[in-house]
Formats: sequence, structure tokens, C-alpha cells
Amino acid sequence: MDSFQTDFLNLSSKHLTIKSTVSTTPLFRNKAFLNQKYTVEGLTARQIAVLIGCGHSCINAALDRFDIKKKKQPSGWLTYGTKMENGKRVPHVRERMVIESILCKRKAGWSYQKISDWLSNRGIETPAGQTLWYHSTVRRIHDRVVDSNIC
Repeated sequence: MDSFQTDFLNLSSKHLTIKSTVSTTPLFRNKAFLNQKYTVEGLTARQIAVLIGCGHSCINAALDRFDIKKKKQPSGWLTYGTKMENGKRVPHVRERMVIESILCKRKAGWSYQKISDWLSNRGIETPAGQTLWYHSTVRRIHDRVVDSNIC
């Protein structure tokens, strides 16, 4: 046996105790870590979750538990009449004009079906990019903005 094998056998036959300074607390339970990543570095809950290997709901619960103020971030869904520019929601002028027309015609007593026919005949695109409007689409748009004073 050479000296390396002898040293290895001596090491393997002894009990070694190693002190670890690594924390065993999961990172989502560490307020300082979450505050640094979420508030200072600006990562989203999903990004932090991927970074440490847990679910984003776990991160959101921890943010609530530690009273770390959540950022208001737009969802991925844009309502009819808005668009994204430079990461911010802004009014979509052409769609806002359609919304104004819907509200004004509805106030004038037009039915949803009559408004949908009028929009279809003019070739105006629906939220889905089609030219055939349904009364249910008109009703949904109307109901969403009915409390506004556009018209």
C-alpha cells in the first residue's frame, strides 16, 4: 500500500465531526433575504421562487407574514381600451373611441345586438381581432366601464 491509501484508510476509520455554518432555515423564512431580493433587487415573487426552488405562493405568503409591502404589478391581461408602452398601461385611443361609441349608443337606447351589428358593419375590430361583434362582447365592455363618465 502506498502512503495515500494508508492515509485514506486511517481517515475513513475515524469519526469526523464537521461544524457547519450554513443555515438550515429555508430561504423563504428569512426576512432579510426576502427583503433584499424583493424590495432592493426588485425581483418578483416568481423569480425568487425559481431562484430558491419553491413555489411563488410560498414566497407571497412569506412576504405577507413578514409585512413586506407588495408591489402593484400589472397582470398579464390587458382590458379592452388599454395597451402596454414601456412597461406601463396606457390608453389605447382607437379602442377608447369604440368604448365611447358603445356607451353613447347604449345611453341613447340601443340594444347590445344593435350596437354589435353597427360595429360589425363598420369593420371595427373586436378585442379578439375579428370584425364580427357579438352582443355579449359589447355587453361585457359596457358593464366594465358603465360607472365611468366617458360619455
